[in-house]
Amino acid sequence: MAEAIRAFRRDLNVVMARGVWRIFAVTLSQYQRTLETRALLDFSGVLERAVRLLKSMDEFAQSRFRLEAKYRHVLVDEFQDTSRAQWELVAQLVRTWGEGAGASSDAIAPSIFIVGDRKQSIYGFRDADVSVLDDAAGFISGLRGDGDPRHAISVSFRAVPELLQFVNAVCGAVEKLPDRRDAFRYDESDRFPLEQEEREARVEDALQGVPPDHGSNPFLPFDEDRPEGSPGQAEDSSPIGVIVGDSVTECAERVADEIVRLLNSATIRDRKSGVRRAARPADVAILFRSRDTHREFEKALERRSIATYVFKGLGFFEADEVQDAVALLRYLADPYSEIRTAAFLRSRLVRLSDPAIATLARNLSNALLAPHPPAIVGSWSDEDRSVFIGLRRAVAVWLSWIDRLTPSDLLRRVLGETAYVLEMQGPRRQQARENLKKLGAMVRRFQNRGYATLSRVADHLEQLAVGDESNAVIDAEDAVSLMTVHAAKGLEFPIVFVVNMNRGTGTGRAPIRVAADAQGEAAVAIADYQSEADEDSAAKDREETKRLLYVALTRARDRLYLSASVSARVIRPTRGSLGEVLPGFVRDFFAQASSETDGRLLLGPSCLDLSPSQTLAGKGLNQGLRSKD
Repeated sequence: MAEAIRAFRRDLNVVMARGVWRIFAVTLSQYQRTLETRALLDFSGVLERAVRLLKSMDEFAQSRFRLEAKYRHVLVDEFQDTSRAQWELVAQLVRTWGEGAGASSDAIAPSIFIVGDRKQSIYGFRDADVSVLDDAAGFISGLRGDGDPRHAISVSFRAVPELLQFVNAVCGAVEKLPDRRDAFRYDESDRFPLEQEEREARVEDALQGVPPDHGSNPFLPFDEDRPEGSPGQAEDSSPIGVIVGDSVTECAERVADEIVRLLNSATIRDRKSGVRRAARPADVAILFRSRDTHREFEKALERRSIATYVFKGLGFFEADEVQDAVALLRYLADPYSEIRTAAFLRSRLVRLSDPAIATLARNLSNALLAPHPPAIVGSWSDEDRSVFIGLRRAVAVWLSWIDRLTPSDLLRRVLGETAYVLEMQGPRRQQARENLKKLGAMVRRFQNRGYATLSRVADHLEQLAVGDESNAVIDAEDAVSLMTVHAAKGLEFPIVFVVNMNRGTGTGRAPIRVAADAQGEAAVAIADYQSEADEDSAAKDREETKRLLYVALTRARDRLYLSASVSARVIRPTRGSLGEVLPGFVRDFFAQASSETDGRLLLGPSCLDLSPSQTLAGKGLNQGLRSKD
């Protein structure tokens, strides 16, 4: 019956999808006609046209020969992020090399060299296809008649052996689906060879004259048999920790407390010199699966006077100073709007208390613009009454500037008159000032396009707020970095917190979903009905989440912390979360951490000595855990 119902739903989806395909065909036709009339190509069009030209040997033969003569060596980095169309372009450039024609007939043979890591293919939303890496390897093997052109580089010079051992244990225990081409793989060629790296590190220390002391050599593994009080037994030496809380806010507070502790007592290896030194804020990064809860961690660090920097696509329009400035512009653009007036009164530009605002309900705009203030103002506190009376006088002046000043000049004048710079004191003052400069530049760019009234500027900013605008770039040398795992790819930090591991990308589904079927063709799914490709897309996303977990775990050099909110000592991951793909023994760590008074657990050496098939059962859980005591 279940199979019959699924088949019925797929059949209904085929019927409903015809309407979508019809609308898409009409839209695509109009879009292509618009591009042709303007002699334009979009990004996908450039790729498609280039591949088609390279395949047209008759018409494009001379141009192709010139390309081969000019470019003798092709190097492609980050190949795991390549789409199938991009690989087709590269393959066409070198296809004749295997035929002994063109550039390959010269004395100096051409070459193609690609670098990629299947485990770091995390850009499926940009059409990256992890299976292309295997296809490219087979293609290059066909070009080279002798020997195996594939070589694996598994030695890591980034992280200490304990972290590499943990990554081996976690990724080795993650569920594998060998029947899928896009499956997450972690076999012997992927595992980090710990003994080799440790030996090389000791040789390097010997060459530099560093004595083989446990306290001075950060690469030496833990030894549980060391006497109490030796350097290896210090809490500062624990490379992996787990932090939990009942909510995101509590987790953020505990993560911030741990960062304060590390900044006061921990040491890390300096990347340039290799010498251990005290940890600084710039040595710490907080990584998120999605970009919806970074503000809690940012505010928790601000309360502890620790500067933060939010990377790439996070936080600009959520920043307090930007929200205040936008609230000002939106109010001045429409001072008779009750909603805009309420937002303006609650902003830090005014700071009218909520009880005072509540007494003006449904009369907010008139209370500011009427010739006389409402009688209820007399019952307010002295501070609220003083602020409101001064604001009424100021608003009358600001409104008179609207027709005499450009929107950017108006914003600058009002912020200067209100001494808003005093609101930006604290560890974020530099970021706040740069954010306001960036907002002013955005307003100027928009008004320079032509006729831009204050109302149009306010609407433009409201549209931009739904995008991925990032904070203004500042020098983050003395700030904790906050970023998504996607943004952290290619970066490394001495201390990394992977937080919100139970939070995913949401459980809702788009009303119209497009996915590739087994043949690579697009398939459409409507509402609650499903196509076969739609059913497969969830499994595809899960495999990419496993690779995302690998990327997150391998960003740390000296210390790694995992954090999630738990309920009844159990982590309950949502769809698309990193916690959803964690092996069971790591979930047990979250349960153990929840029993600690401060929700913090530091993992000892026996927790790291796990083969892919092992769990904590029978190992003696308490022997492998080190609490704060």
